[in-house]
Amino acid sequence: MNQKFSVIIPVHNKLPHLDRSILSVLNQTYPDFELILVDDASTDGSSEKLLQFKDPRIKLLKRNVPGPGGYAARNLGIAHAAQERICFLDADDEWEPNVLETLAEIIRHVADVEILCWGWTNIKKGVKVVDAYSKKYKHEPIRSFTMTDFFNPPQPMWTGGISLKKELIMKAGGFPEHGFQRGGDMDTWIRCLWHSKKNLRITRPMTYYYLDSVNMVTNSAEKNIAFSFSDFVMKVLLNTNDKQLIKAIRYFQNRRIYTILRERINEGKSIDYDLLFKMNTSMSFYYLALKLHVKKLLSFNYIKHPE
Repeated sequence: MNQKFSVIIPVHNKLPHLDRSILSVLNQTYPDFELILVDDASTDGSSEKLLQFKDPRIKLLKRNVPGPGGYAARNLGIAHAAQERICFLDADDEWEPNVLETLAEIIRHVADVEILCWGWTNIKKGVKVVDAYSKKYKHEPIRSFTMTDFFNPPQPMWTGGISLKKELIMKAGGFPEHGFQRGGDMDTWIRCLWHSKKNLRITRPMTYYYLDSVNMVTNSAEKNIAFSFSDFVMKVLLNTNDKQLIKAIRYFQNRRIYTILRERINEGKSIDYDLLFKMNTSMSFYYLALKLHVKKLLSFNYIKHPE
């Protein structure tokens, strides 16, 4: 029996890119899939465009109020997915023609895999750059990975290059519909990894990630590090005895703190010290402050020092 897939594409005001993304799924060399298009209250003509795609494998759903990051739209797609394996693609990105064929072949040999990821190519102004994980492990066609690997760079997972069992993402609670303007997909993958027993990464890039598309979440939402210190991540820290995992999470969190601090200082923006003190869990904050010359900036009132 052939493996079947449910492919979910949330759509919110992506009219110029819909032919590219949707046709890249409909033109797959492997035909056994359903394509779930979720119109997330589009207002730019995307709703009308979606009606023009005529294929019996398409299932069109509609939401009346858009949700941040497309998280609620993806959850709606998951709820209506008829197949065991789910894949995601953003409405402005694109698959190579043999994505599903490649996945089906691997699953045929490794039926118990719960999360199956693959590489991607970043494209901006015509310049193509392969993701760091694929470049690092280019001589290994496929690799197993764990939650510890997720927190240690380079990152093996990305929403446009992932297939997983429906029962797994349901068990993990789906995408967060509240509390995340950005980073909710990362929080979801962390929860999935906690429950998953077998994860594989195809090192070959098979998705094109367009960084200069219209209405991008990464352009409109201010960078945050909420998912790095989410309730679930902190729960993992409290409930694991795996020293390597703990070390990886601590490193990941502090690396995120450092990055955000550096960016905000360079942009002359204020820093919420109270929040950073609450989040910092392993590295001395004052060590970070020293590296960033935060103390020097205090005299210019760039940041609010806690009482």
